[in-house]
Amino acid sequence: MTNTLEEVSKTSIQLILKEPFYGHFFTGLLKEVTERIDTAAVTIQGHNAFKLLVNEEFWQSLTDKEQRYGLIKHEILHIVLKHLHKYKDYEHKYLYNIAADLVVNQYIQKHQLPEGGITLERFADLEKEHNFEFERNKDVGYYYHILKKLLGKTSAGTSSESKEKKAVASPDYQLSINDLLDDDNSELKRHQLWKEIESLTEGETKILDININELLKQTAQRLKSKGNVNWWGSLPAGLSVYLQELFKSFEPSVDWRRVLRLFTSSSSKTFLKNTLKRPSKRYGTTPGIKIKRKNKLLVAIDTSGSVSNEELMIFFGEIYHIWKQGAEIHIVECDVIIHKKYRYNGTPPNVIHGRGGTSFEAPIEYANTELHPDCIVYFTDGYAPPPSVHSRYPLLWMITQSGIDEDSTTWNELSGRKVRMKN
Repeated sequence: MTNTLEEVSKTSIQLILKEPFYGHFFTGLLKEVTERIDTAAVTIQGHNAFKLLVNEEFWQSLTDKEQRYGLIKHEILHIVLKHLHKYKDYEHKYLYNIAADLVVNQYIQKHQLPEGGITLERFADLEKEHNFEFERNKDVGYYYHILKKLLGKTSAGTSSESKEKKAVASPDYQLSINDLLDDDNSELKRHQLWKEIESLTEGETKILDININELLKQTAQRLKSKGNVNWWGSLPAGLSVYLQELFKSFEPSVDWRRVLRLFTSSSSKTFLKNTLKRPSKRYGTTPGIKIKRKNKLLVAIDTSGSVSNEELMIFFGEIYHIWKQGAEIHIVECDVIIHKKYRYNGTPPNVIHGRGGTSFEAPIEYANTELHPDCIVYFTDGYAPPPSVHSRYPLLWMITQSGIDEDSTTWNELSGRKVRMKN
């Protein structure tokens, strides 16, 4: 048993060498050799961790190291993609198990999968019969709902004897959905312990989720410490997008629209104005004094080529809301230089000028020497050197969601307040 556990752990070395993300994540998982299961599976440990369980006899029967590699990678992916967390949200558990395997097995090479592995290719006849095609790199919900829809259209499955004959003749025979609704399917038996997560309270499930997120963060930190700064770039596209979005969700949530409104409204100046319409409350005579607040903003729009049309629409949508609050807004359209200056009247321009490189110097210099606003709001993706000119006025950088990272040099060197414009 000790040798088996050592062999399981050694698989992490192969993973680190070939696919570092999986290897470093695997080192943080609990592992146990047990007779509790017939094959291998992941389950929960208490309510705060996941554990990989491996049957010793089953492991030793896998003489092909590539299949051992694929097995471990398969179980890691179920945890990373949080398939166990979502298990209790789906009514038809068996279809959910199939859908989960369809997701993870797309990220494993065919020769690393065992016979009977559930793959999209095994549904080719079903796709032809119903004139559709499964898309690749989709989440578990996508495959689950299609399978559930098709289940109602599929005729009753063949008998167990017929299926056995097919399986003997060819382990890769094409499947109908009913063929898979079979408790003897060895691949789906690995999910039998997933039921344990249904006994957890909402709070316990949340703790489990937080701990997996922490394990993912630690994995990312280890990869960065080894020089793999853009570690997700080596992963398949679907998994890379999933992980990048997941890591973005770890960032503190800031209501950037509220920050923008508070910043612009707090930068107003107060003026005293004589008025004949309002008598003095103190003396009952006219002229009285009227307090007037003036809010004069310079809004710099980054019109460089790296800013998309959709992002420009978001910029002007927020400018409109500020203008509706009574602010006097002066806009400059700028890439490397200022191409256009105008006072905003509630209507976005028909044509945007620029689409070159990016420099932050000109708008700040214009504010310092000519406009003298109460504050500056700069809408940009941030891809330019920090400005050398110092702003004399409060400055708020509104960085697009696809813009520079918070840990980048430019972000740290931009003077003033910085806020990420998350969707």
